Amino acid sequence: MHIYTDWANHYLAKSGHKRLIKDLQQDIADGVLLAEIIQIIANEKVEDINGCPRSHSQMVRVNSVFVL
Repeated sequence: MHIYTDWANHYLAKSGHKRLIKDLQQDIADGVLLAEIIQIIANEKVEDINGCPRSHSQMVRVNSVFVL
């Protein structure tokens, strides 16, 4: 898991993102940071992302964008 954390943090830091991953499983659980990483790597905007999901169903909705 450490290699994935380092890899993601490399791209986040390179883009000037202030939030870095400390615990991969916990920090990407709501999908927001995962969306940021994908946007940085793909150089494309991920549409319809709730940047501050508060409920479990909102978190599931954010993560479902990547499954479809």
